[in-house]
Amino acid sequence: MVDKAEKKLQDEAIESTSEKRKLRKLEDDEEYDYITTPPDGGYGWVVLIACFMINLIVDGFLYAFGAFSEDLKHVYNCQEWEVSLIISLACGFYLLSAPVASALCNKWGCRPIGIIGSIIASLAVASSVFSPNIYIMWLLFGFIGGIGMGLIYLPSIIMVGYYFEDKRAIATGIVTAGTGIGSITFGPLSRVLFNIFGWKYGLIILAAILLLCVICAALMVPLKPIKKRRILQPTEINDDNVFAPTTTSPLLDQTIDSKVAIAQTSVHQSNPNIHEEVAEELIRKRKGSIISTKSRQSIKLDDAARPLYKEDVLYQGDPRDLPEYQSQPDIPTYIQETTKVPEAKVKSPMKAFWDVFLSMTNINVMNDKKMIIICLANVCSMIGYYTPYLFIVKFAELERSISNKHAVYLLSIIGFANTFSRFASGWITKIPHMSPLLVNNIGLTVAGIATLLTPFCLTYIHLIIYCIIWGGFIAFHVSLSPVIVCEIVGLERYSSALGLTLMFRGITSLSAPPIMGAIRDITASFNIPFMIGGISFLASALMHFCLMWIQYQEKKSKKNIESVKSQKALEV
Repeated sequence: MVDKAEKKLQDEAIESTSEKRKLRKLEDDEEYDYITTPPDGGYGWVVLIACFMINLIVDGFLYAFGAFSEDLKHVYNCQEWEVSLIISLACGFYLLSAPVASALCNKWGCRPIGIIGSIIASLAVASSVFSPNIYIMWLLFGFIGGIGMGLIYLPSIIMVGYYFEDKRAIATGIVTAGTGIGSITFGPLSRVLFNIFGWKYGLIILAAILLLCVICAALMVPLKPIKKRRILQPTEINDDNVFAPTTTSPLLDQTIDSKVAIAQTSVHQSNPNIHEEVAEELIRKRKGSIISTKSRQSIKLDDAARPLYKEDVLYQGDPRDLPEYQSQPDIPTYIQETTKVPEAKVKSPMKAFWDVFLSMTNINVMNDKKMIIICLANVCSMIGYYTPYLFIVKFAELERSISNKHAVYLLSIIGFANTFSRFASGWITKIPHMSPLLVNNIGLTVAGIATLLTPFCLTYIHLIIYCIIWGGFIAFHVSLSPVIVCEIVGLERYSSALGLTLMFRGITSLSAPPIMGAIRDITASFNIPFMIGGISFLASALMHFCLMWIQYQEKKSKKNIESVKSQKALEV
């Protein structure tokens, strides 16, 4: 019986050796992954400047709309809500286009999509000056212009995540600061252009400035993928996976050989009269402790060049804070492990597009109650978000008798405060106990209270103070929202959660500004829109505080479970 058991072991060892030889004959592209390693500098700084300028121009242009909206109201002889609908369409489709823009970038690259978006946005805005009525203005400036600007903006966010890893938090802070600086410059600039050239030629000049984004997009050179040996995932050989395909390495070969040899020796020496069936069982259990490797789908050259297959490419926080980053020995390995290419169920030339589009619109993430709270909280915050940008200049002029020359600078003050806080938010969240969610909640609460009290701002100084407070504290919410989403749902579901969050924001942006404009028309006062905006910020803060409570309860429950497990282990 023993001889038969030993012979069986030898036969299995021979089969194992034969199998290993076959595995070594795997093609080269099956042994390696292709990955793109961010340079964290070098040409990346050129890309960073280009992305900064895109944020400055696009966001600056949109946020400066309030400086010349009164001109459009007189030109088309329309009501406040009709003018507000122009910018609401632009901002709404700017956000709603995110899943499509991301998918297009994954299929054809950020550079061509950014260039096409720049041309579309510029032509749409320039041609809108010839609109015979407000409805054509909605179509050209609002709908087409908004989509074009969305196609410019998304590539700028993707390229930051593509070119920066360890320095991404700094890079993101610089790029998003372009939004604040755009608010500083475009408000006064648009007012000067309109005063000198009139609204038509002034808007054409602004459209020409938008066209400069073509140059910025042209600088978005894709990274060249490099080869890296494929990561071997440790698995345990057992009855369920013994027939699973495996790959091996020289070190693994030695491990398997030594383990099998130990199994042969120990079974024979310790049990010289053992029956064949018992020997087989012991050998099988011994082999169950051998470490094997299970190979995931390899990353091909073409797929490695597609930025949206990298799970964290849209993440705007510090990747070093992510558990996925901390669990890996180096950046290339982290990139390798977070680059996921979905398997093709049906071959399609548009696979790269549909992979990302379906991921960013996947509603399954809404099964998490925390994600529902995040989306509703973002809806509330977006209800009031555009109110100061749209109405603060008019409020100062019409209800506080402040000259347009001075009133237009209120937008610049918001921009200054916004820029400072975007930079500061990353540092503040590094303070012990100051989590991104807590900083976000404080920002929303203060911004809400300040906006609620806007009707009591009676002088220009009061309005300056309001703009500093609101611009500074609302920036925490805007800059930290992506980080909070990732903390709540995890990196694996981040793209789906972010896509849905942007869609909820976009839908709210389509409706909130014209509703606020209609309320202003009905009440003949800006007080009610500002008060509604303040309440919406406070409602959003309350929902985010509920999110904190849920997180606390989950951590407490997890801690209790671990404590019970530890006690049971000690008892055993």
